[in-house]
Amino acid sequence: MGIYIKNIENSNWRECIKLDVNKEQRSFIQSNLHSIAESKFQNEVRLLGIYKDNIMVGFASYILDEEGDMNLYKLMIDKHYQGKGYGKESLILVMDIIRKETKNKEVWLSLHPNNTVAIKLYNKFGFKKEVTGLETEDEIFLKYDFLE
Repeated sequence: MGIYIKNIENSNWRECIKLDVNKEQRSFIQSNLHSIAESKFQNEVRLLGIYKDNIMVGFASYILDEEGDMNLYKLMIDKHYQGKGYGKESLILVMDIIRKETKNKEVWLSLHPNNTVAIKLYNKFGFKKEVTGLETEDEIFLKYDFLE
């Protein structure tokens, strides 16, 4: 059985907050507990568990922000399951969900410029670096265009 997605709900949120990345990746990504808590104060956030053989191996979320932009807010694979292609499979599934649920033709994300593993994954999928004027020393922006 391949990777599949389930909504984060009352039945699986505790499983989700146990997921973690490698120590060297922690400065690039907030904890899943933080992401779930933050989602309770934002409208239009979708939380997704990433599963392999009935085991949650990752977490993703996306949001339609106040400006009407679709943002891939988070995609993470637990440290015990990294390096198996689950990130790539998950990104394909999550982007397919976004494509079906939105009228937006673009998906944005931001990440730390030193997060080279994530940047490589997103670039292979078709995300491109965009200069917005909002960049900081610890944040760059990537954009995916469904029309390209």
